[in-house]
Amino acid sequence: MQDERLLEVSPEFLVRAILHRRQRLAEMIPKQLESRKDEKEIAEALARDAKQRRDEIKTNLDEFSKQLKKLDEGSPQHEKMLVERDTFIQEAQKSEHEYLENELFRRRSDSRTKRLTHALNDCERSIEYWEGVLDNGFEELLVDATRVKQGGPSSYALSKGAKPERRLKNE
Repeated sequence: MQDERLLEVSPEFLVRAILHRRQRLAEMIPKQLESRKDEKEIAEALARDAKQRRDEIKTNLDEFSKQLKKLDEGSPQHEKMLVERDTFIQEAQKSEHEYLENELFRRRSDSRTKRLTHALNDCERSIEYWEGVLDNGFEELLVDATRVKQGGPSSYALSKGAKPERRLKNE
């Protein structure tokens, strides 16, 4: 039933509907992209700071461990430093966890920003294409339909037939 109703829609109306939808998306995406870029900058700063803190703590822990090795085992100072080392280790684990969380946030922010950038580019290319269809006519879109009406293979059948040739060229 829906397929029959879709066939009643004129190609120009359908193209204009597609174009309208793409234009609305192209208007919305830049606002979202701007907020994602702000989020990405914040995420990058947080990850950078967390990495710096983690690296500083790791360096301090390494130096502390070297000092600990120089002391005689069982001495009061050695025992005191063992307790301090546990605190250092906990702090190092906490800073590592914090860094990993911030790095994950940075990666997600970067991914979202890239997806929106790609979506905006896709919308712009699509708008350009569909405006060209409106300006130049629908014949290009009907080439496949005309070929099938004349008894030729569909575009799907053509693409299936081309795959083995591509495989042979790659071998």
